[in-house]
Amino acid sequence: MEVREVSKNVWSVKVTEEDKKKIMCIAQKLKSTTPPLPEYGYWKRMPSKETWKSTLSQFCVVGSAQLIEKLMNDKKRYAEFVTKLSIETLMKIRTNREKYISEQLKEFKATRFHNKTAKRILKCLENEDMVKEGKVILLEDLKNNETVNEDQIRNILLKRIPFLKMKSVSDFMISIGATKRFIAFDTRVVGLMNRFFGLRITLKSGKKIEESNKIRDKIGSDKALYIAMEKRLSEVCRDIGVNLSCLDRILFNNAKKSAIEYLLETIC
Repeated sequence: MEVREVSKNVWSVKVTEEDKKKIMCIAQKLKSTTPPLPEYGYWKRMPSKETWKSTLSQFCVVGSAQLIEKLMNDKKRYAEFVTKLSIETLMKIRTNREKYISEQLKEFKATRFHNKTAKRILKCLENEDMVKEGKVILLEDLKNNETVNEDQIRNILLKRIPFLKMKSVSDFMISIGATKRFIAFDTRVVGLMNRFFGLRITLKSGKKIEESNKIRDKIGSDKALYIAMEKRLSEVCRDIGVNLSCLDRILFNNAKKSAIEYLLETIC
């Protein structure tokens, strides 16, 4: 998988036929064992509490998804965590709210950066594009807007939640059923593409970016590159009969297991 900078904001993304065969094989073999995506359009009828919970998860994922994933796997403890940091609970706290949030994040081990994450959550509570009169309004004006498309929604959310970047907002939209054609280029997904599909980036200067985390950082910081890769992978997914957001979840959920490695070495 070759990515090359042609000029400013213009990228060439090449996916080989061999890469396509691998992607198709992975999708066919692992789709049935991967948790399904939310129903497309679910976000339009999603309760305010669910919107806040999904947003909260995105803040905790920043830096690493492992801690919040571990917490979410403990359903009883995760439910307690969500209650402790619910909008209703937080709006009742008039003093030392940031300290309270930080303490909860630390107690439940939801993120490595509990102080930094607490500051961001507090900023959201004070942001009237997100929370107003004790209610989460982040998506409300978009729910009945029939003209707004997925790209526009993502751009709006990037402005409304400035602490989240392309990867996080794309992941958020996938998790609430707001898209089928976005991908979250996180550490796991990029790591798989780097290891098994030879993902490398060549800049216009000739400099090559070959290390997985540096590739991830470059994609995440360059919107034009992110969209170019997303568009090319969407085309590949269309050809093999699976949507890109589904592929994202297949890769993410199986990245830490040996399934993909086994498939590529023995079957695909």
